[in-house]
Amino acid sequence: MTDRPYLSNAVPRAHWLVRSPAAYALILLFGLALYLPGLRSIPAIDRDEARFAQSSRQMLNSGDYVHIRLQDQARLKKPVGIYWLQAAATALAGGEDPANPIWTYRLPSLIGALGTILATLAIGRRWLGAEAGFLGAALLASCLLLGVEARQAKTDAFLLLTILLAMAALAEVWIPGKAAPVARGWRWAGFWVALGAGILIKGPVILMVAGTAAAVLSVQARSIAWLGRLRPWPGVLITAAIALPWLVAITISTHGAFLTQSVGGDMAPKLVGAVESHGAPPGAYLALFPVTFWPGSLFAFLALPWIWRARRDPAVIFCLAWIAPSWLILEMLPTKLPHYVLPLYPAIALLTGAAVSDRMIAAAAMDWRRWLMRSAIVLWSLAGLGLGILTLAAAPLGDGRLSAGGIVAAFALWGTTGLVALLCGRGDRVRAVAAAMVGATLGWGLVFGAALPALKAPWVAPRLKEALFEKLPAGHGPILIAGYGEPSAVIAFGSDLRFGSGEDAARLVAERKDAVVIVGQDQAASFNAGLSETHTGVETLGSVSGFNYANGKRVRLTLWRNAQ
Repeated sequence: MTDRPYLSNAVPRAHWLVRSPAAYALILLFGLALYLPGLRSIPAIDRDEARFAQSSRQMLNSGDYVHIRLQDQARLKKPVGIYWLQAAATALAGGEDPANPIWTYRLPSLIGALGTILATLAIGRRWLGAEAGFLGAALLASCLLLGVEARQAKTDAFLLLTILLAMAALAEVWIPGKAAPVARGWRWAGFWVALGAGILIKGPVILMVAGTAAAVLSVQARSIAWLGRLRPWPGVLITAAIALPWLVAITISTHGAFLTQSVGGDMAPKLVGAVESHGAPPGAYLALFPVTFWPGSLFAFLALPWIWRARRDPAVIFCLAWIAPSWLILEMLPTKLPHYVLPLYPAIALLTGAAVSDRMIAAAAMDWRRWLMRSAIVLWSLAGLGLGILTLAAAPLGDGRLSAGGIVAAFALWGTTGLVALLCGRGDRVRAVAAAMVGATLGWGLVFGAALPALKAPWVAPRLKEALFEKLPAGHGPILIAGYGEPSAVIAFGSDLRFGSGEDAARLVAERKDAVVIVGQDQAASFNAGLSETHTGVETLGSVSGFNYANGKRVRLTLWRNAQ
């Protein structure tokens, strides 16, 4: 592999370590340093993660690898791929860790994130140069959004890996203008395998990214003949062989309910309106970019003049075709979540890495470039300061006290912000990027490894479990929760957990002396009324106060059992 990029204006020779195969080991170690902190110590982060992990747990325990269930309800919104991966990862890891049953289900996301940055490095080295590929992979690895998804038992990190593999194969048949009539080996087969795997992970998302990029490239080339190098006829059969067997099986076994719910009940509403209060106007993703791609967002803004100058280069055109159409589609959708644009971040990182490697961050001679640099530094600095403030304020807002981990993490983020802004203002590209990468490792490590695990208020379900087993270490009967319906409670207590009203809780504790009911303040009146009707005496096992981050409300839950 040569260290000279595909770009016509070759950048200076990269360091030998970056050009050597050792670059892959360095990026892998960098990713592990970024993603391992907090992987085991942070409880289930949101509703989706708890739902995915619990459904995978039930699949593993039941041995039914076709149907997806959350407790006694069919879960038909997403395909089965991620559930298979999470169940397999947990089984290979030796089963669940009783102290934290969520971490084994996060392993596919960790693997997906690590694979993504390695694939980004490979694509960058081949088409943009060794240094550009290395910097692009490092910038992507350190961004906040990928770091969050790498620690969650959801679809998006592993989906990103399949998209990277598909786009790498697409680049192989498009960038070299006079390539062979048919791409060889994995260059065509890898595209269709990645497409099938991506469909099995999250349905049509991979088709949108790869399809819109291919369409734009075809318009630019004024031909679709280049797509023939992918051997579409056997390729479609490969994709179908991967994705169709389960889709057919689940469609037949549910009498079409999977297609009805996944397309009509999940995807279609997101196309026409905001779902679950996740609406935002067009431009929201651009407004969030300084934070979600932090700390690399500074260098991405500064890369814009270079991207404009290199806009006719095939590798740059490919990355822009990867980014632009899908970004516009996502901005126009009424339903928005921050991770929806994650599949486009590798291309942004690669363009940024190429620009940085071309020494574009040195002080510019033109006034408008100096204005762009100063504006970008100010905007990026505000994002860094805001992240530090949020980290520092999380504990006082939730727990009513300062957290030592939060204080140290906030100062690490602020220190990184100040140092990188200073170095960029001086035009010191090398030290600015190095400081950003070191600062990201330290700052994110402290945020995810120290500040978040130290919080108490958000982690309501684990604390309920601790309170229960502290009082009843020998065991108990059925558990019912009234007034707190979060899926994280199922992760804590298991699939036999029941949810209901205050009346249901009173009825259960009257019927079963070994039962435990957990009642929130909004269900306390109906619980007490039910106890009066049944003349049941109860005793408390303790109470837990916290903050339900899913709906932004404070909660207070009390554990009760029959006093007789």
